[in-house]
Amino acid sequence: MEADPQTVAKRTSSVNNHFERLFIAYGCCINGFLLGCRPILYIDGCHLSGPYLGTLLVASTYDADNNLYPLAYTIVNGETYEDWSWFLRNLKEFIGSLQITIVSDRHNAIVGAVREVFGGSRHTFCYRHIKENFSAEFSKVCNGHRRKRKEDVLKLLDKIAYSRSDLDFVKAMGHLRSFSIDLARWVETQSDVDKWAMSRFQFRRWDNITTNLAESFNAWLVKERRDNVCVLINEHRQKLAKKLYVANEAMGKWENGVGPKIEAILKENVAQAEGMVVVDHGSGRMLVRIGQKDLRVNVALRECTCQAWQMTGIPCPHACAAIKNLHGNVYTYVEECYLLSSQQKIYMNTMIPVETHDMPNLNQLSLDDYRTNTFLQPPITSRPPGRPKKKRRDSQFQHQVQYQCSRCHQSGHNRASCTNLNPTEL
Repeated sequence: MEADPQTVAKRTSSVNNHFERLFIAYGCCINGFLLGCRPILYIDGCHLSGPYLGTLLVASTYDADNNLYPLAYTIVNGETYEDWSWFLRNLKEFIGSLQITIVSDRHNAIVGAVREVFGGSRHTFCYRHIKENFSAEFSKVCNGHRRKRKEDVLKLLDKIAYSRSDLDFVKAMGHLRSFSIDLARWVETQSDVDKWAMSRFQFRRWDNITTNLAESFNAWLVKERRDNVCVLINEHRQKLAKKLYVANEAMGKWENGVGPKIEAILKENVAQAEGMVVVDHGSGRMLVRIGQKDLRVNVALRECTCQAWQMTGIPCPHACAAIKNLHGNVYTYVEECYLLSSQQKIYMNTMIPVETHDMPNLNQLSLDDYRTNTFLQPPITSRPPGRPKKKRRDSQFQHQVQYQCSRCHQSGHNRASCTNLNPTEL
């Protein structure tokens, strides 16, 4: 905070001055999110495996090229309601009145904390977790059926989740109901379908209905999560500074004003538009025909009856066909949040280096220093339930089994993993 006054860093401790919670959001990330990112956050928690254990709560979003953009993190004891509320309240302080959509799993502590701090209307659930719960429900309702039937019913659930229009949603629910009335009833009553199905959620998610981005953050810090709190802070800051710098340098290679990932999506949509018949009705209204199916595209309003253009902000194949008919450029119809101008706003501020030359050395402190200063103590951790694992040592007198292949008669492997040719097979 001394290096960057816009950085938000808070911690709490117990009565005995033991570490409890830590919240950090760097000023460059805050400004990048408020100036250029889409108003949507993906939150999740993961366990720390360092000497003091604990849980890491994270909030991330996408940049203009759909890459991970870390916003803030918190180190707490566990995923409790109090810890999530404290984390979200700190986020709310610098987000202010900005209306954001939050994507998470259905953890009760998260649901309650989001409802308290941000309200529950813009809270959507990760479809991947819904799919896992649905799979468990299928095992209860349809016990004894073949695995192929389970794969078939999961595909029906995919159609429900990714249906963009109400008509497609009703049709997909009808297919599931014909397969199992109990499973259809579970989706309608137990899964909060309006929180994860694309056609039912009333706010924009830019086609992202999972928390895979939060999982990417957890994987991004997989090594650093093994260290203690102080080392984790420094390593995260250095890793984030490098990530911001690399993203800033990569903008110089963008073509057509969009990033490589958005460029790939547009090229694929343009390729799919080949062969579509377009009938111009004037004023930007087009009729796009695909086989026996007709769709309506309004180029002026950037709308298509398939709803893909409105939900993603990227021209769908039908829109690309209509734009081509007008001799237009598809890149000019991409939403601003994907453009180079937004990416420049996101990464315009880089990490400010933190000086560490004046940090105290505990080995050089005198007894008077310990008497006159109050030092933050490590967190109090409890041993998790269950017997701790022990590394078994093989006895020197224990007989070691030597495997011998019955095919080539060599030791060290068996017939199933044998790669040698038997002379009789030559």
